[in-house]
Amino acid sequence: MTANALIHGSTPSSTARPGGERRPAAAAPTGTGLGGNTLAQIMEENCPGMSAAAGVVIEHLDAQAGAWQFSADQGQTWRAIRTDLINRPGNLGLALDRDARLRVLPFGGHRVTGARVAFHAVPRSHGVGNGSYRAYACDEREGDSRTVILVLSLAAINGAPPVVHVPRPRNKRAMVQRAAASVGVGAALSGSMAMA
Repeated sequence: MTANALIHGSTPSSTARPGGERRPAAAAPTGTGLGGNTLAQIMEENCPGMSAAAGVVIEHLDAQAGAWQFSADQGQTWRAIRTDLINRPGNLGLALDRDARLRVLPFGGHRVTGARVAFHAVPRSHGVGNGSYRAYACDEREGDSRTVILVLSLAAINGAPPVVHVPRPRNKRAMVQRAAASVGVGAALSGSMAMA
């Protein structure tokens, strides 16, 4: 049994540069713990009727969308997904727990509006097999482990960028006065410096 869902909306996959060149959109930096949505978030937002699962087996990823990656450690490290293995005929998929993160890095020069993801839920955690490629049964699965095919925007896969606090530029005069006060010369500022 196969279920299909189509989610509209996308974010720009590349940014224009002078001279007509295109480069990939900025992705979350590696090693910061940011980037990508968890599989649990993707399932909750796009498959509300699906019962809670401990993990998934990814059966197909849209290889034309870009380079796919997953993280099993909250985004600290990212590993490439071998789409050539899971997209070929046969029943080989990528086993991931529900807290694993998924992201796609679009290829430069392409305008990607959505990417197709096919998976089925599994009732048990993969444990030490999290992140491994495994054979799966194509037929005779339980009702909750049917194949789900989603067409998702990049924002639905990659998540929203983190909010970054940028401090306001300081008043130079106040900085000079504070520095002078810390040295003990605060009262001896010249009139021209205080008025500047």
